Amino acid sequence: MTPFDECVPAGVRAILEALRFDPPRAALPALSAEDLAFADRSQLTLLLSRLDLTGPAREHVEAALKRNTIRTERIARAYEEIAAQFRQAGVDHVVLKGFTHVPMLIDDPRLRVQYDLDLYVPSDGREAARDALVALGYEPISGMKDLAMDHLPTMIRKTGWQWRGDYFDPDLPVAVEIHFRFWDAPTECIRVEGLDDFWARRRGHQLDPVDLLGYAALHLTRHLLRGNVRAFHVWEIANFLDSHRDAEFWRRWTRLHSRSLRQTEAMAFLLAKSWFACRMPDEAEAEIGTLPPAVHRWFEIYGWSPIESQFRPNKDELWLHLSLVTSKSDRWAVIRRRLIPVSLPGPVEEIHLSDDQLTAPRRAKRALRNAGYAASRGFYHARVLIPTLIEGVRWWFRARV
Repeated sequence: MTPFDECVPAGVRAILEALRFDPPRAALPALSAEDLAFADRSQLTLLLSRLDLTGPAREHVEAALKRNTIRTERIARAYEEIAAQFRQAGVDHVVLKGFTHVPMLIDDPRLRVQYDLDLYVPSDGREAARDALVALGYEPISGMKDLAMDHLPTMIRKTGWQWRGDYFDPDLPVAVEIHFRFWDAPTECIRVEGLDDFWARRRGHQLDPVDLLGYAALHLTRHLLRGNVRAFHVWEIANFLDSHRDAEFWRRWTRLHSRSLRQTEAMAFLLAKSWFACRMPDEAEAEIGTLPPAVHRWFEIYGWSPIESQFRPNKDELWLHLSLVTSKSDRWAVIRRRLIPVSLPGPVEEIHLSDDQLTAPRRAKRALRNAGYAASRGFYHARVLIPTLIEGVRWWFRARV
């Protein structure tokens, strides 16, 4: 894999290197406010609590850990309330991601940032689930209906909370997402077989362990293809791969997961191995080996692009996506969606304020902020269009070397 582009700050590189699984780990230098901001938004800050840090960085990390510990407890209470309401309404469900990853993917719930509750409900129960949440005071965020998602519009309580720049704010209201599918095939244009079996194999309100890993990998691959990877999700997969050698687990994984599902998971495994140098179970390594040559070539050339895009915008993940799509019509659909998006982004301002809290100045501020955000996203897509097309030509030649 090619090294980092020079646009990635040295402190960010040091953070990622310190979290690798191959010893010896690099000692962390003094981290700047910008380095810590990267760790915050990448959800890596809490993992740094296990490393040797200098004074200001240590204070930042320890304070974040304390606030997130409170938030973890509040997430648990919110889920207990929702689960009780679902029982009363006769809604069955499984919890996706979040605290269900403990202890399988990470050993300490305090080290995992969780902003929402992701609940899978079969299609015939999703309206009842939504109504049960409405009864608890949750409301859908307007403006999300036309976004490419595998869940209903996110639901929140209008508590009046406002963003204060703190990713670990204990008061940040818990959002809830009712998922009705495990993979958005119409948007990704990639078919993954056997996902209905996740529900059939569930254990209470959690996925079977092999499916828990499977969904975590699907989630990471989806974000990789959409160009919005969070480094913590990569580390979490790497942590599991590095520490789990249970032969029976991997035999079940091979037997229960379809070829198309294992291939989609293998891309998440390869990203985890590339970034964090984790050990790899033989079965996972073998599945990586079956990925198309163009996929391996993409990781060699663009493996760090998801990190680099935070400092120098790119859409390099488009070439990986096109390497996986089989039909011309699907390729054009992916190209149009990624290069010329037609849907507006969701709202970002004052979403936790109820109508009676929205004074005229706040309404004006919300309209301006949301319009400004939509304009900035439009400018971003316009700005990277020509560089993306040029990079596409380079990729076309590189993929054939």
